[in-house]
Amino acid sequence: MEQISLDREDLHFLRDMAKQQSIQYFNIRFASGQTTLFSLLNGISKSSNSGIGKGFSVQAYTNGGWGLAVGEEFTKASIESVFNKACKLAKFSAKFSKGNYEINPTSNNKIFHEIKQKIPLQSISLDEKMRFLLEIEKDAHIDSKIVSTHINYSDGESEKISYNNFDHFIRRKESGLLLNMQVIAKQNGKQEGYFLNKGGLGGYEILQKSQNIATETAKNALELLDAKPAKPGKFDIIMDPSLSGTFVHEAFGHAAEADGVIAGESILADKMKKKIGKDIVTIIDDGTIEDQFGFTPFDDEGINGQKTVIVKDGVLVGFMHNLETASKMGVEPTGNARAMNISSSPLVRMTNIYLKPGNATLDEMIEEVKNGLLCVGWNYGYCEITGQFMFKMAKAYLIENGEKTQVIKDAAISGLTLSVLKRISMLSKDYEMDPGHCGKEGQSVSVGSGGPYTLIKDMVIGGQ
Repeated sequence: MEQISLDREDLHFLRDMAKQQSIQYFNIRFASGQTTLFSLLNGISKSSNSGIGKGFSVQAYTNGGWGLAVGEEFTKASIESVFNKACKLAKFSAKFSKGNYEINPTSNNKIFHEIKQKIPLQSISLDEKMRFLLEIEKDAHIDSKIVSTHINYSDGESEKISYNNFDHFIRRKESGLLLNMQVIAKQNGKQEGYFLNKGGLGGYEILQKSQNIATETAKNALELLDAKPAKPGKFDIIMDPSLSGTFVHEAFGHAAEADGVIAGESILADKMKKKIGKDIVTIIDDGTIEDQFGFTPFDDEGINGQKTVIVKDGVLVGFMHNLETASKMGVEPTGNARAMNISSSPLVRMTNIYLKPGNATLDEMIEEVKNGLLCVGWNYGYCEITGQFMFKMAKAYLIENGEKTQVIKDAAISGLTLSVLKRISMLSKDYEMDPGHCGKEGQSVSVGSGGPYTLIKDMVIGGQ
C-alpha cells in the first residue's frame, strides 16, 4: 500500500485557487488502500482476490451547484487539473440549481487518527488466512445433516486524507474485516439454512475471535429442521437485539437522514419536537463507539464523529446531517457524511445506530406474553422512508402463557414504523450490536446496528 506523503502545507494553494474561481466550498479526499477477499463453498475456494488501489477526488460547491472530479496521481499538476474540473462542474450545476445556500465553516484543525491492529492484517499471509477459514468451515460439520457451507471473508486497510477550504486537515488510518457464513441443513427432503456475520475494526485478531461463527450457524440451521410454519395473525412479539437493530436502522434510521427529510420524502419531515414513540424509546446514532463497525472518528467531510440523539423519551429531537443538509436547515453537522470511496460524493449515512436499552430482563418480558413470538434475526425485507416495512425473521419461538415453546419458521413482521414505536412496551437491560454494510444511492458503507430485546404489542405476522 502506497503511503500518502502529502501534508496540509502541500494543499494550501487550493484555497487560493478556490478564491480565484469563486468557489464557496471544496473538499479534497485522498485514499490509498488494499483489500483481501475470499469466498469458499463447501470448503472449496470459489474466488480469492487481493487488490491495491489509490486515488483522490475533489468536491466543489458554488451558488447551489456541486461538482465532483477524480484523479489518480498525487502530484501538484494532477491535483490542480482535477480541482479545475470539479470547479467547472460545480459552476455548470449551479446554472440548474433552484436555491443557493452557504456551507457553514468547520473548525480549523490538523488531526491524525489510527485504528489500532493488535495483529496487523498484512502480517498474516494469504495462505494462513485461507487455512484458518478452512478450519472454521470444518467446525460447521457438527452433524451429518449439514450438507452445505458458504463463507465470504473480506479485510482491508487504508490511509485517507481530507482537506477543505476551511484549512481543516485530517489523516486517518483504518482497518477491519467482515466474515459472513451460511449453513444449509437437510433431512427427509426438508432443507433449511441460516446466516450469520461477524466482524469489526482492527486487525486479524477479529477473525480469531469469530471462530465460533461456524458452530453457531450450524446449530441454528439444524434447529430449523424441526420448526413449524408460522401462522398469520396479530401477536405480541419480542424482537431480539439483531432484529431490533434491523428495525431501527432500516425502518427508522433512513427516515432520520436529513437529505430525505429536506426532500419531503421522509415520514419524519414534519415531526420535529413531536411525540413519535413511547417514553421508553430513545434512538441514538453514535460514530464514536470505537469497537463497532460504524466507528467514524471523522466523516468524509472532516467533521468529528458524534453521538447524535435522534429520539429522546419518545420525542423526535434531531436528524443526521452532512455539511449541505446542516447548512440548509441552519444546524450543526453531525459527522454523518460518508462515501463508499473517493469516487463517490459523501451522503448522509448512519454510523452505529441503536435503540437505547431499558431495565427489564428477557425472562420478565417472556412472562408478559400470553400468545406471541420471540423473533430472532432476519433474512430479508423491505422498508420505505414513507413509513412501511416488512422483515422476514431468521427464526422465531412461539410463546404460550409466558413460556417459550416451539421453534417457528417463515414468519414475517410488517407494519408502519411510527405505529410500532408507539407500541413498544418493554426493553431489556442487555443489548448487542451487529456489523454490516448499508446501501444507499448505489453506495455501500460499513455500519453497526443494534438494541435490546424489544416487546411490541399487536404486531401483524405473516406466515403460511
